[in-house]
Amino acid sequence: MLILRPVPSLISGDSTSETLQPNTQVTDFGAWFSGLLASTPAAYARIDTYLRQVMPDLKDIKNPVIGKDSRSLVVQFSNGQGTLNIPFEDLSDGEKCFMICALVLAASDAYGQLFCFWDEPDSHLALPEVGQFVLSLRKAFQSEAQFIMTSHNSEAIRRFSDENTLVLNRRSHLEPTVVRPLKAIQVNGDLIGALIRGDVEP
Repeated sequence: MLILRPVPSLISGDSTSETLQPNTQVTDFGAWFSGLLASTPAAYARIDTYLRQVMPDLKDIKNPVIGKDSRSLVVQFSNGQGTLNIPFEDLSDGEKCFMICALVLAASDAYGQLFCFWDEPDSHLALPEVGQFVLSLRKAFQSEAQFIMTSHNSEAIRRFSDENTLVLNRRSHLEPTVVRPLKAIQVNGDLIGALIRGDVEP
């Protein structure tokens, strides 16, 4: 089971151990990367395939030893003009989310019957990147696995059908949150427009 609420700005890519279960904020990304590849070396192929789709100039991800029992991830990019090595901590927040997504996809293959809850995975992505990001996660969890995400992003919401979308609404902090399937709520016209106008209320 993965419960993720990443804070990309806190993720350095350093590690002194290995894990198959990252913490909620994924600040132990380096340990998760090390643990996943130690457990299932073939997972690197899945990571590499996904990342090259979203970052075509990716060449390699290195995890060199930098001290006794410590490692630090370095991401290598390359094109016809040269090669650039970037410490993981210097990647943008969106690029770190792509890296987390790559590990989630690889973990889905490696762990089997994985449950993943990711709180607003789209919050650090550019609008054109959201749709493909969400679809990649949905496809990876189609059989023997379950993926649940929360989102306020219109592009992410459009990537789910009414049958598997829940609407959560709370009128105030003193009232309980009401949860209803979207298919049970009457929506006139465009769903996103109705959400913006506040017309979708359980």
